[in-house]
Amino acid sequence: MRVMPTRSLTARGKVLGGERPLVCVPLVGRTPEGVLEEARTVAAAAPDLLEVRADAWECAERTGEAMALLARLRESVEHLPLLFTCRSAAEGGFRPVGEDARIRLFHAAVEERLVDFVDLELSCGRERLAALKRRAAERGIFLVVSFHDFEGTPSREVLLATVAAQVEAGADVAKVAVMPQRPEDVLTLLAATLEARRLFPETPLVTVSMGKLGAASRVMGWLCGSDLTFAVGTAASAPGQIPLAALRGVNDVLLSPEDSA
Repeated sequence: MRVMPTRSLTARGKVLGGERPLVCVPLVGRTPEGVLEEARTVAAAAPDLLEVRADAWECAERTGEAMALLARLRESVEHLPLLFTCRSAAEGGFRPVGEDARIRLFHAAVEERLVDFVDLELSCGRERLAALKRRAAERGIFLVVSFHDFEGTPSREVLLATVAAQVEAGADVAKVAVMPQRPEDVLTLLAATLEARRLFPETPLVTVSMGKLGAASRVMGWLCGSDLTFAVGTAASAPGQIPLAALRGVNDVLLSPEDSA
C-alpha cells in the first residue's frame, strides 16, 4: 500500500490523493486550432486530467483571446479536470510572458471558473499566491504551488524546506520538479517525497525527477507519496516524460493485487 495523504481532493470525479496516482497529460499547442485538436486527441486516450500550458499559446498576453480559447477547451473536454498554468520562463516556460499578463491569466481563469486547478510558482511570492488562493478557494478551485529546477537537484533538506514553504503559502497541492545529474539525485528526490508525505500528511504532493535519468521517478514516485505524474500525449512539456499508454501499463502492473503464491 502506498503512502497516501490524509486529505484527498476531488475534481470532476477524479481523486487526487487516493489509492491510485493520477496521470496528467500536458497540452502544448500554440494556436487555438492546435490546442483544441491536441485536446481531442489526448482526451480519447483517457488521461485522468489535462495540464493547460498557456505559456505555449501565441495569445497568452491577450487575456480576452486566451480566455475565449480556454472556454472552448473547457467545453470540448467537459468531463476532464483542467490544471491551468502559464509557466514562467525562469522555471521552464515555453515562451516568455510578461509577469502582469501571466497573473491576469490566472485570475481570469479562476474568475470564470474554467479550470479545476491552477499552478503558480512559489517564486511568485506570498502576496500573489495569497491573492490567487483566496479567489480560487471561493470558487472551489485548488491551488498548486510549484517549484522547478532544470539545472540540478537540491539537497533533501532544501527540498523539504521548499515543500514546507509551499504548504505555508496555502498550497492545496505542493509540486517539486528537479533535474538529476547523477543516480543519487533521483534517490534524493524520492526520499524527500516520502519524508514530506509524513511531515505534511494533509497535502497532496507532485514530485518529479526530470530527464531520462529521472524517468523512474515518474513510475515509482507514487510509492513514496507523489499523487500525480505527467505523461506524454502528443508532445512533452518537460524532459523525461513517458508516453501515456506505456506509463498506464506499468502503473496497472505495479498497482495490481499481489500474487498469492
